[in-house]
Amino acid sequence: MNARDVILSRLQRRKPNTALEREFYCSPEEYQVDLDMIWYRTWLFVGHDCEVPNAGDYMTVQIGAYPLVVIRDRSGGLNAFHNSCRHRGSRICSAEKGSATRLVCPYHQWTYHLDGRLFAARDMGAGFDRTQYGLHRVHCSSVGGYIWVCLAKVAPDFEPIRKHLEPYFLPHKLHQAKVAFESTIIEHANWKLVWENNRECYHCPANHPELIRTFDLTPSITDVVGAESNPEITAKWAHWESIGLPSRLCISDNGQYRTTRMPLVKGTVSFTMDGRPAVMRPLMDTVSEPDLGTLLLFHYPTIWNHVLADQAISFRLLPISPTQTQPARLRRTVQQA
Repeated sequence: MNARDVILSRLQRRKPNTALEREFYCSPEEYQVDLDMIWYRTWLFVGHDCEVPNAGDYMTVQIGAYPLVVIRDRSGGLNAFHNSCRHRGSRICSAEKGSATRLVCPYHQWTYHLDGRLFAARDMGAGFDRTQYGLHRVHCSSVGGYIWVCLAKVAPDFEPIRKHLEPYFLPHKLHQAKVAFESTIIEHANWKLVWENNRECYHCPANHPELIRTFDLTPSITDVVGAESNPEITAKWAHWESIGLPSRLCISDNGQYRTTRMPLVKGTVSFTMDGRPAVMRPLMDTVSEPDLGTLLLFHYPTIWNHVLADQAISFRLLPISPTQTQPARLRRTVQQA
């Protein structure tokens, strides 16, 4: 019985309303199945457009066994490549972020255009065809200021994600923002456990006292499910939508991603200790009122976030090993430039 069959068997005999068995969180074999069946097949959030605003700006990211580089080309488009030279496999970009006129391998100086084409390769002989040795491309797309990649040979259609997210996020103009703060940690836990911890706020009063100053712990807000039956939430949705901000809970057909806008504690408008704006210049110049709640996006397996009137916070999750996740919280607080 292979690892996939073992996982299926465990899922089928799982007792409802209980945690998964131990092996789901620490088995190397089952972790590899996670990578093969989930991480290497689906669209993954990797960063924001505002992190690579100019031609040559790049970011690097590690997804399982694959190092990637995402770079802005001279036409303004985004490209994602395997961060590995076609000559001897050396990693091309070692920094997390940077800017380059061209991508140059540090080992033998093979040089690539920003669109991945091989520009120069020294002493390769007269019959060498440079057109056959460009960087291996990875599917890459962007919507509402969020950059996504997919490692699969044939990526799932991105248009349902685009159609779902654009109405919610374009009004916030995050593609015109700038990163104000970023932090990265390693959590010694399987990526699924990190997600499970995020999706319950039972621990919030004791462990996140700063958050609950402004984030309402009403179950229909923290769990989202059931929000449609909460009259205070539906009244907020109706008001926000009347000023052009899609807000009602929308869940994808496969349940992989969902968006909604939720109210904060009454009298507060941002995630600050006193509930007042952290940034006086709002993200949007089309809506003047400060109370826009928090726009939530959950997209399994890589992102959850909060977009408020004055700032946006994105959390990106990537697996390192069966028992390590990095960044468990990659916090990007975005302010308008």
